[in-house]
Amino acid sequence: MIISKTYDVAILGTGIGGTILGAILARHGLKVLLLEGGAHPRFAIGESTIPETTFMFRLLAERYGVPEIGYLSNFQRVRRHVSSTCGIKRSFSFVYHRVGEPQRLEESMQFSNAPPPLGPDVHLFRQDVDAYMLSVAVGHGATVQQHAEVTDVDFDGRGVTIATRHGGAFRARYFVDAGGLRSFLARKLDLREDPCPLRTRSRSLYTHMLGVLPYDACGDTHVDHGLPTPLSQATLHNLFKGGWMWVIPFDNHPSSTNRLVSVGLQLNLDIHPPTGAPPEEEFRRIVATMPKVARQFERARAVREWTSLPRLQFSSRRTAGDRWCMLPHAASFVDPLYSSGLAVTMSTINILASRLIQAASDGDFSAARFAHVETWMRRNFDYFDRLVSGSYNAYRDFNLWNAWIRLWMVGGLYGALGVLARVVHYQGAKDKLLDAPCEGFPYRGIQGHEIPEFAALFEAAQREMDAVVAGELASEEAARRIFQHVEASGLWPEPWGPARPGKRNPGGYNLALLMRTGQWAIDRAPEVVRRHFSRGASMPVILKLVADDWADEVRVSIGNAALHLRDYFVMANGDYDVAARRSLAMDTAPPPAEATSEPAASTAGAGPLSAP
Repeated sequence: MIISKTYDVAILGTGIGGTILGAILARHGLKVLLLEGGAHPRFAIGESTIPETTFMFRLLAERYGVPEIGYLSNFQRVRRHVSSTCGIKRSFSFVYHRVGEPQRLEESMQFSNAPPPLGPDVHLFRQDVDAYMLSVAVGHGATVQQHAEVTDVDFDGRGVTIATRHGGAFRARYFVDAGGLRSFLARKLDLREDPCPLRTRSRSLYTHMLGVLPYDACGDTHVDHGLPTPLSQATLHNLFKGGWMWVIPFDNHPSSTNRLVSVGLQLNLDIHPPTGAPPEEEFRRIVATMPKVARQFERARAVREWTSLPRLQFSSRRTAGDRWCMLPHAASFVDPLYSSGLAVTMSTINILASRLIQAASDGDFSAARFAHVETWMRRNFDYFDRLVSGSYNAYRDFNLWNAWIRLWMVGGLYGALGVLARVVHYQGAKDKLLDAPCEGFPYRGIQGHEIPEFAALFEAAQREMDAVVAGELASEEAARRIFQHVEASGLWPEPWGPARPGKRNPGGYNLALLMRTGQWAIDRAPEVVRRHFSRGASMPVILKLVADDWADEVRVSIGNAALHLRDYFVMANGDYDVAARRSLAMDTAPPPAEATSEPAASTAGAGPLSAP
């Protein structure tokens, strides 16, 4: 076997996780090889962001000096810099349905995302976004091999030898599996746990569709529901006993150039076991039980084959070893509910990248160095598994779910504030790479779940839910107790109003509410919040973000209009200078390793869930 090139880090999988990690490492001078069994553009899910994810894009850009990652941090930035094919996400919208009955307007809820300059969040059209991030990684010095299906990896004391189907072989000091569900290392090292121990038990059917009506156009608008933003400008969750459906539109903003809508149906295996029916037939059967949803989809048609997964959950006995590790979606998966996958992935990349950069310098690629990465990946998955499995249990009764989701709302606030506090910290840090405190308590847990007060709240609510499942407590009483626990915790922000069943949203998250919530975190929140989570919530920080964001929007808009006006009258121009400056700006890393030639082949990729 002829080794064509040697690299510091080889990454298998070129989805958003693998390419962001590759861009960071290459930016810091590591020789990075990105391996992909298929080719871009390609379909992938993991399309809906949450504030904790988009704030983490800002953190990675600031800490590691890769500004292009920051372009993913809200809808406006994506539209300006990446693609016009993505959708806007102003909120999470939840609508509860009873089989065969008209939807009850009061059985709905909404949790708004941050306004500009921090938001709104974004529906990522992954085939465009992943391809963009791949180009960013290459621009910073990474080498990419597409149509390079890996057939074997062989570890020794100094690194790993990687063989590909068409005879190419590579050598690396460290190997990262970012390959998703069909992880190569999971098969090679027999890492999958069987049976999977996760509490959540769900299966999934999903595709992209055309002709899906906006939910607000199907009869009742968000105003009728008493909610602050249109339900179609959100990730819409249609909830029912035993399952839920995502509706993620990419066409929900006037500037969008993409008519597709991502649609996925998740079913509790214990209530809706596999039927053997074709996926679309099963989808239509479930949709027909919800009159308003049936109207939403009556003219919809799939533009690609449906994907059907008999069980979504998988887990691994280990996620890191000597000279290898797995990114979260190659290691484990819970459920798409609450769009947690990208948040866990970006949080893991933050603590993994710093260790890989140090290891490339001192040569220590041992499992011990990466134990922290494995520990907190596992703990974050365990937290989301408990949160999601509790949600499936709560779908039996709207009032119970209405109470349970308050845990997610509280956690979402502190997860986002914790990341924002670190972004502000890094802006003034001298050594951003080795700044260990920002990788410690209480920032390691997604959704702030290691805050003692929040952990106590979650445990109390979990006991009530477990009693319901065991038949020891009525759903109505459990809901009442969970609301009491939320109020008693002191974590529910005063500007959101009281945590009561009738309060189905904290209000439209405009700039005024954002500032009031930030001031509460600084002045009146529990001590742990004031100490660790308020730094990014101060008025000067927010106002500076507003000024920078508005200036960027004006600059881009006026610049585009001026170029358009010029083109009416002048043919000659110096626009190539702009392209030249951009090219030179990317050339801040050492020259990339010389690309090798891998024969192209029509090989299948790792699958639609391959690389988050």
